[in-house]
Amino acid sequence: MLTLRDSAISEVELDTLTGDSTVLRTDLMMDIGRSINPALDYGQIEGAFVQGQGLFTMEESLWTKTGELFTKGPGTYKIPGFSDIPQVFNISTLQHDSEGNPISWDKLRSIQSSKGTGEPPLFLGSTVFFALREAVKAAREMNNVTAPLIFNAPSTAEKLRLAVGDEMVQRAAVKPNEGEKEFFIRIET
Repeated sequence: MLTLRDSAISEVELDTLTGDSTVLRTDLMMDIGRSINPALDYGQIEGAFVQGQGLFTMEESLWTKTGELFTKGPGTYKIPGFSDIPQVFNISTLQHDSEGNPISWDKLRSIQSSKGTGEPPLFLGSTVFFALREAVKAAREMNNVTAPLIFNAPSTAEKLRLAVGDEMVQRAAVKPNEGEKEFFIRIET
């Protein structure tokens, strides 16, 4: 039997000319057990989701060739802000089983049968990354790009723009000369 625990789905809009993106909508369902304080749970869920969204879409760590972390301050490291919160953000909590019967919370061995709500929604922020990947795939299909898509998190505006692979990106491509390397070192390289 399949049981639903925590899940989310996000809808995004991608500007293929600049690589900027907007999260139009996120619907999130979470099993929180019997809540001690629903307002606190909703705040934890919202905050963790947006933090996870930042982790998968904008928080890129870069190192110099000498191994020094370059992205170590607000001038070089981007974190989510108010404008990054989904425009429509629906959060609901799971309180019934798959047959519509109330869940027996007395089997849980925790204070008031509650569950932790801080960490699980962090990973649910990855739904924004996967929605952006699908938007890039659609843009590549419209531009007749057949090369394989290699697309790693975080999906920064720069990576999104380059991944579209349209004619403008192809004309602006810079091929390194023999022996030349990138100035920054990324995790995925």
